[in-house]
Amino acid sequence: MISSIMALSLIYGCEEDKKEPLVKNDSIPPEVERIGVENLPGGAKITYTLPEKSDILYVTAEFSSRKNEIRTIKSSVYNNFLLLEGFAEEKEYPVTLYTVSRSEVRSKGVDTTIQPQKAPLSDVFETLDIYDTFGGVLISFVNEAEKEYILHTLIKDEETGEWMEYDRLYTNSKNRLYAVRELESKLIDFGFYFSDKWKNNSDTLFKSLTPLYEIPLDRDLWQNMKLSDDTWLGVYGWNVECLWIVGPDPFFYTPAGTTFPCWFTLDLGQRYKFSRMRVHQMNRSTDDTWRFAGGAPQIYEIWATNTPTTNWDDWTLLERFESIKPSGLPLGQLSDEDRALITAGEEYDFQPMEDSYQYIRFKTFKTWGNADYLSFGELYLWGQ
Repeated sequence: MISSIMALSLIYGCEEDKKEPLVKNDSIPPEVERIGVENLPGGAKITYTLPEKSDILYVTAEFSSRKNEIRTIKSSVYNNFLLLEGFAEEKEYPVTLYTVSRSEVRSKGVDTTIQPQKAPLSDVFETLDIYDTFGGVLISFVNEAEKEYILHTLIKDEETGEWMEYDRLYTNSKNRLYAVRELESKLIDFGFYFSDKWKNNSDTLFKSLTPLYEIPLDRDLWQNMKLSDDTWLGVYGWNVECLWIVGPDPFFYTPAGTTFPCWFTLDLGQRYKFSRMRVHQMNRSTDDTWRFAGGAPQIYEIWATNTPTTNWDDWTLLERFESIKPSGLPLGQLSDEDRALITAGEEYDFQPMEDSYQYIRFKTFKTWGNADYLSFGELYLWGQ
């Protein structure tokens, strides 16, 4: 009997446990007053005054930034403005403001109009520049407002004539140079456009380009020259050969106390005119310990020769490269875009070369963490 009573109590108790406003008042709240509009790039700031002595909990705006899509945003009673974003066109948009009481009763609404200025989406598109490079195309743009975008790269199918998405880049970098690779050296029809988080698309830039011919260097032919002044010996067997010999956890890691600049020398097995290089930083942990930090190379040079000696006069400086963190964040802070670059590897293009070379020196001047050791994961080269 007692059990039955307890069960009934639990049932009725559950039925009565309904989430309702703490304050019950069916009165329609008064509207906001003295509405002001400040039109902004791609949006607007709407200011207002709240009626005194009211039980208003928040203010909400209802509007449409795209056809057939209703959006709402709200602002606490402790604020006196609403920030509307995500408008792609410079035209008038109607907006309705509502007050909402603590009993979740909405006012009848008051209408206003905004006319956003030119959207940052259009600004970043206008800076888009595309040109051919080795194995693909090189893309540059300026995102002055540092908004979040996806850069879409399209390729036109030769047989069907349909456009297919070949690559996408998630970015909020202020300045970005980005390469789309692994393409044949033939005339290709490309399309490029940006999209934002509100599903707006920029115009599309169409271009026909021919990627420059290149082949990957055969890393099976590579050898460590071990010249007398080289820094090639790593700790715990993580020697320079780990940069190209595939293993379960390959990386090159010099002992603490390494002096800079330091360098190592590679025999590539045959002569090449180099087109590009890819450097992989260490990416062996789930945290950011090694990424754009520690002994990861930041500033370095590539020298080449066909007569390898310890005399620098026998070598030719090909390029001086600098590792760039897309986000520009301080040491120890990384964005998702930074981490994506670490996974993909950092790529660098060489200037067109007249001569071909068999031997190179990788000379490091500075690491990301100003460390007294050098460490990175893998090295790749392409050329002709």
